[in-house]
Amino acid sequence: MLTAATPVSAQLFCPLTYCIPILLAALWFPRQAFRATALLVAGFAIIRVHLSALGFAVDPVMTGLHTMIFFWVFGATTLFSQDAHLAASRCRRIVEETRDARFLCDPETLRVVCASGKCADMFGYAPREFVGIPAEMFWADETGKAWFIEEMKREGYVGNAEMVFYANNGDARRVLLSCRALSPENLFECTVVDTGRLLGENNELIRSNGRLMELIRQTNDIFFMQDAAGCILHFSWVRASEYGFSPEDIVGKGADAFLPPNLAAQNIELIQKVIEEQKSASYDLDLEIGGVRYTFSVTIAPYNGVDGAFTGVVGSARDTSEVRRQRLACRQLSWEVEQWKGLVTRLAHELRTPLQPLVGYLRMVVEDPGYYGSTKEAEKILKTCLECADQEQAVVERVVELSLLTMDYVDLTVQDIPLRELIETTVSEGGYERSARICNEIPDNVRIPGDPDRLSMAVAGLVANAVKYNEPPENVWIRYARSNANHYIMVCDNGIGIPEDNIESIFEPLHVGDVNQDRKDGSTGLGLTIANKYVQLHGGDITVKSEVGEGSTFTIRIPREV
Repeated sequence: MLTAATPVSAQLFCPLTYCIPILLAALWFPRQAFRATALLVAGFAIIRVHLSALGFAVDPVMTGLHTMIFFWVFGATTLFSQDAHLAASRCRRIVEETRDARFLCDPETLRVVCASGKCADMFGYAPREFVGIPAEMFWADETGKAWFIEEMKREGYVGNAEMVFYANNGDARRVLLSCRALSPENLFECTVVDTGRLLGENNELIRSNGRLMELIRQTNDIFFMQDAAGCILHFSWVRASEYGFSPEDIVGKGADAFLPPNLAAQNIELIQKVIEEQKSASYDLDLEIGGVRYTFSVTIAPYNGVDGAFTGVVGSARDTSEVRRQRLACRQLSWEVEQWKGLVTRLAHELRTPLQPLVGYLRMVVEDPGYYGSTKEAEKILKTCLECADQEQAVVERVVELSLLTMDYVDLTVQDIPLRELIETTVSEGGYERSARICNEIPDNVRIPGDPDRLSMAVAGLVANAVKYNEPPENVWIRYARSNANHYIMVCDNGIGIPEDNIESIFEPLHVGDVNQDRKDGSTGLGLTIANKYVQLHGGDITVKSEVGEGSTFTIRIPREV
């Protein structure tokens, strides 16, 4: 509008500036561009006439020329703006940022000019790769393509049809295509739904439901559904026919039809509680069926319909009668085991009480037979009696120790133990070097975790066993090895060996191997049993390899983390 007041020298250039609003209107709103141009040109002419009436110099030829230029700019721009790619630029941001699978296509060539990321991903393309591909690359048949073109001729109409598109890898995808014509932009807008995927999900849901129903048919559990009043809406139990009734006989009836009045009232109360609190509840139900008493573990939970409204409760009942009987049997057995443990301990203490004075008096007589007037024959008999009493006392002490290990929880004092020092102390305190040559081959830097007192007792039991069942030259080797998970302490001897059929029983309490040897050495038959118990407290075990006449190797395994 300012051209009327500009100098004559600028008259050739100012109208070009005036073309800017016409250009923008023609590009972005081609259908309304003619109206906008007519209004702008009319305003320009009115201002020129008004300025001329006020006495300004206005050239009518230039005014007419400018008017023609304005309409020429409008026409050229309008034709140019019909190009699909230019029109798509006005909608690209809306299409690309949508969460739907949507694309725009050229109405003449049906080439894709703009697509959302979800749409491109559905057909296996990157968004930029999807733009510009021809229709025949993703339209599976001409019938669907022809339908699409006919539908788009109906202005203001939204067409919906199911058809097949090709993906980038050549797979056929069944889709639901919803399309409409964008007349101002001269484009077709299409929204795609992958119905093939939905069909696959539906089929998977049907298969899952079939597997669930098959599981229900195979299980012995009861599945049921009740409304707020307690009426049975669904009932499933494969064992129902065993008790002379059918699930169809129960559906539609209340809980009082098959439950005693007190249990039916309890069921209603629990249903009301689940409804009010909207959370599941569990309880045990004792019920007599066919003259046999059963215990069921019942769980019920609120059930809401698709619209979110409360429908009732859904529940399951599992027959736990056998589990309950087994639990009671285990409790009874545990009680009996505890009683036997206590009995063994009491018997050991009762045996210890009379043995102590007996051993004491026998030792007094044997040590000073002249004082008590014993003959040589009587002295020999009394020595034999003292040896037997000492052996029995050792057995009783070992039985007490073993019973305490079996009955009570032993709290280990785990320390970082220097193993070579522990072995040397154990051998020295046991006096085993007086009977055999002990070779401690453990390196000085070896340290293992464990309770030093318990491990010392375990090693002492194995060394004593190796010395006792040895033959000249009596040699015992104590060695060490380790792995990523364990420490190993080996006690090897060159003794009489153990028969293969006896190896599995040597750790049993009161096991007797060579009876004569055991009697001569005062063996209690409990040393290996107690040693094994101490090692097991550390999470390890003791294994044996032996050859008769060549010797045995006992290996203690201690985990690296006790």
